[in-house]
Amino acid sequence: MGGLFGNLVQASKALMANQVAIQVTGRNLANVNNPEYARLRVKMGDRYVEQTPHGPEGSGVEVLQVQQMRDAFLDAQVVRHASDNGSLDAQQTILANLELILGNHLNSAADPAAIADASNSTTGIGAALDEFFNAFSALAANPSDLPSKSAALNAAAILADRLNLADQRVAGSQVDQEGQIKSDVAKANGLLADIAQLNFQIRQAADVEAGGAVDLVDSRQAKLEQLASLVKLDITKDSENPSELNISLGGVVLVAQAQLVHQIGYLSEQGAADLSAAGSLKNRTQGFEIGSYDVAGEFVPTVASTGGAAMLRPTDSVAALSVLPAGTTIIARIDNSTLQMSQKATQTGYFGLTVNGVENARVGYATSGSNIITLSPATGYEVVPAGGSLQGRFQATFGAPTATYMTAKGIRSQLADLASTIQTQVNAIYNPGQTGSDLFVPAEVDLTAASSQTVAGSRNVTVANTAGLVVGMHVSGCGIPSGATVASIFNSTSFSLNVPASLSVASFGPTSLTGVSTNGSKQVSISSTVGLSVGMQITGAGIPAGATIASIKDGTTFLLNVAAPAGVSTLTATASLKSSRNLLEVPSTLTASSLLAAPAGSPASANTFALKIAALRDLSLQWNSVVSGGAAFGAKFSDFGRGMVTSLAQTIQTVGTRAEEAQVVGDAIKAQRDSVSGVSLDEETADLLRFQKAYQANAKVISVIDEMLSSLIGMIR
Repeated sequence: MGGLFGNLVQASKALMANQVAIQVTGRNLANVNNPEYARLRVKMGDRYVEQTPHGPEGSGVEVLQVQQMRDAFLDAQVVRHASDNGSLDAQQTILANLELILGNHLNSAADPAAIADASNSTTGIGAALDEFFNAFSALAANPSDLPSKSAALNAAAILADRLNLADQRVAGSQVDQEGQIKSDVAKANGLLADIAQLNFQIRQAADVEAGGAVDLVDSRQAKLEQLASLVKLDITKDSENPSELNISLGGVVLVAQAQLVHQIGYLSEQGAADLSAAGSLKNRTQGFEIGSYDVAGEFVPTVASTGGAAMLRPTDSVAALSVLPAGTTIIARIDNSTLQMSQKATQTGYFGLTVNGVENARVGYATSGSNIITLSPATGYEVVPAGGSLQGRFQATFGAPTATYMTAKGIRSQLADLASTIQTQVNAIYNPGQTGSDLFVPAEVDLTAASSQTVAGSRNVTVANTAGLVVGMHVSGCGIPSGATVASIFNSTSFSLNVPASLSVASFGPTSLTGVSTNGSKQVSISSTVGLSVGMQITGAGIPAGATIASIKDGTTFLLNVAAPAGVSTLTATASLKSSRNLLEVPSTLTASSLLAAPAGSPASANTFALKIAALRDLSLQWNSVVSGGAAFGAKFSDFGRGMVTSLAQTIQTVGTRAEEAQVVGDAIKAQRDSVSGVSLDEETADLLRFQKAYQANAKVISVIDEMLSSLIGMIR
């Protein structure tokens, strides 16, 4: 369009375009401190170019697009690293707290030998062990000295107190972290619901590329990053509506377009034990689940754990509400996850597959009009997040310990092992015939009765009476793994453990053993030690009264706490199933004056007991510890104690290093994204001046054209 009027139109378009550009730049400047905001850019140009006798002529500059400066790849990288950082940060915080609980806050990287120095951990278990052996060494030098006896008794009490306090604090930390996990699960579900709603709003808004939903996209990205810091999820663009995002966990869709399909649930240790005992939903274990919450706020899992349903066969009947027609059967199994059905699916999406009448046996995916369905990898209630604070908290608190990664659960098991060994070894010296009082005793509740039983792989225990039991008490005895605690109490005759029993034991009554011992030796060889445990009472021909199992060396050999006569061929072992609130205690009846340095009736200068107890410091014992991967190994008390602390310190160091590396990478990716999406004051100020000058220039053009038109009209008049 030529002429003055054409120039006037083009100038007015340019004026409006620059006005929009100034507004967008002002919006960018207003959000310079908003971390969720991605800057906007105005794309200007001619809608079309027209060929005229004078040459190509544009239609006039106008705003073609308000573009949000986002890089999808960098956004995805930020989300991914938010999961890594969330997991590692949670682990680092929890593990550092455990180190403080043990009273051994040491820098193993700077000075690994410091762990061997009790002066570096004056409030720790290692220092208490050192003080205990030192006190009995001093007592051996002056066995009749009352102050020395008092010091030895006090050192024993301090050692027991340190062990009990550490165990109670770790247990308290587990309770606190479980509460935080539940809170994080609720927060994650809230974010999932928000993202589903934002998907709907973005779809309803104007096209994203035209700038109609930029605020919504910013909000969704921020929520995705918050969600990723809690739990690592798979995020994909919807194939039908690319502006919408689908979110899944463990192969199960949580958010599909604008619908919150499933939610995350958390089942506590006690909850898992309760359900298992009630026979509800098979053997569910502590951990995360997929499902939904009913109107009463109760979590209902979506995917059942049915075992045999995983092995689907041709002719098996299957059903899925509103997805597969009635009477559908399996024709063939194409591969490990793909099935050919006798009828075509009527809907597209994920569904709970009912197999041979078992509801929600598997999660499947169907495409409408196809007779091929795909089984989800989720084959049970439990899902294991691969990252985020949920995974980090659960791993550091309730995860199984390994030789290279110590957890709160592992520490409690280690403390129980240490306390049990201290009690067994010291009492074998202090009360060799089991005729007097012990130096260390647990605060036990005796659960032994003919009706008591455990089942291998089950958490449930049946006893004669649960009176005196409290959740969190330690349980020991035949078939009970070391470090086991009471998870819940069902009634007066049954309770559950936090771990499955290792043996099927119909009764905790006497068990006959065939064995051979050597006169004067504590070692007994039998056909099998299966079913035996430390502390069992042993009776037989010539065996002193009160004899117990001191330790189990291997599958065919165990040690007594007393010397056995020669030629024993038949022994009877009586398991003692007991529970205790504390790991270890010193009897309240024991006083400094009654503390023995040698057998009763010995001369005042006798120091047999004190010498042998002090010598335990350097005695190599057999341990069965998570530090060694569950394998038996020889170590001193001090080595075992240091091993526990060292393992935790090394875990902290490893996790800390990984956390620092992840933080560096995460910061670099954010900086790279900020270079694309972030608001630069200098750049926006320069743009503002540029658009302002362009606006003024176009206004001047309009003013000049107006003057020219006024002159022309005046000439005509």
